Amino acid sequence: MLRRIVLSVILALALITTVPTQAQAAYADGAAIGAAFMGGFPAQASLGLTGQFNGVPLMFGLTGRILFTDNYQHFGIGFTMDWWGLKIPLLQDSVGIHFYLGPGLGLSADFGSKYWNINAALRVPIGFSFIFAKNWEVFVELAPSVNALSIGSGGFRLLGIYIGDGGSGWAFDSFFGFAGQLGFRYWF
Repeated sequence: MLRRIVLSVILALALITTVPTQAQAAYADGAAIGAAFMGGFPAQASLGLTGQFNGVPLMFGLTGRILFTDNYQHFGIGFTMDWWGLKIPLLQDSVGIHFYLGPGLGLSADFGSKYWNINAALRVPIGFSFIFAKNWEVFVELAPSVNALSIGSGGFRLLGIYIGDGGSGWAFDSFFGFAGQLGFRYWF
């Protein structure tokens, strides 16, 4: 019950903040709201909201993940902000297919059983979007990332290198990340 209330409040806030006062049906130049399923390395699967504000050339994402078992509890939230610097229409017939690529930023906070971590990353979203009906888009996206800064119960890491007493050196999973998304958006 609490989970439904929290998800309803998040969705309502997202709709209130992303719906423009005037409808605009321009793909990738107007406002959009959608949802996505995301999985990646080292993060687990998560659900999220995606959207763009009218007049702002950035795509925003908000993800959340919760895992509760008998031995382990985990809660995480993530935020992404991407600029699609390269947008190429591939097909313009009945289904508009577009390729996009650009730089982005990612922030995440994870809390678990005797564990916490806050991470800032540079990412490159590479995606395909399919406009299948007026203003409706389905997208698939891969986003490799470089973790620039990580602070948590595992210590302080800068570009994957542990900094501090008794350091453990460089770790691949503390430096490199990878995310994939499958979702939809409605453009206003």
